[in-house]
Amino acid sequence: MKILSAAFAGCLFLVSTAVFINAQEDKNEGKPAAQEEPKPAVVKPEEAKPEKPAKEDRRAQEQSKDEKQTQNNDRKQETEANRNQQRNDQKAEENRAAGNKNGGNERASKQSAQRIPDDKFRAYFGREHHFRVSQPVVVEGRPRVQYSGYWFAFVDPWPVGWSYSDDCYIDYIDGEYFLFDLLHPATRIAVVVVL
Repeated sequence: MKILSAAFAGCLFLVSTAVFINAQEDKNEGKPAAQEEPKPAVVKPEEAKPEKPAKEDRRAQEQSKDEKQTQNNDRKQETEANRNQQRNDQKAEENRAAGNKNGGNERASKQSAQRIPDDKFRAYFGREHHFRVSQPVVVEGRPRVQYSGYWFAFVDPWPVGWSYSDDCYIDYIDGEYFLFDLLHPATRIAVVVVL
C-alpha cells in the first residue's frame, strides 16, 4: 500500500511539473521575441527547476503534431466544403440560365431524355388503364407520382377541382405525356418521365 501511494505521489509530481513547464512555454511563445530581455543567469541550486523527462517531451511533441494535423484536416474539410458549395451554386445558376434561355420550358429537354417504349406504353398506359394518384411525393420541390414502374413529375400545377382519389390515366399526345382525370376530361396536366 505504501509503495502504491509513493508511486502515485511520484506520478503526480511528474505530471504537475510537466503541466507547469508547458504553461510556462505557452506563456513564453505568446510574447514576441523582440521584447524578451536577457536576464542574469543567477540560479541557486535549491531553486533549479527539474528537467523535463525525455518521454514527456516526446509525448508533448506528438500531441502538438496531432493537434496541428487535426487543425490542417479541419481547414482542408472546410475548404473542400466551400468548393463543393460553390460548384453546387454554379450548377444551379447554370440550370436557371438554361431554363430562362428555353423560355422556362423544361418539357422539351426532359421529354427527350426519358420515353416509355411503345409496347410498354400500350400495355400499361392510355385511356383504358386507370389509377389513382393518392398522395404524390415531392422531390426537389416538384411533385411526383409512380405508376407501372415509372415516375412521373408534374410540370403543370394540380388543377382546382381535381382530387387525388379521382381515377386518372396517362396519355401520349404530340410527343408529350399528359395526366387526365376521368371526371374532368377537358383539363390535362403535363408530366415528364423521370428516373
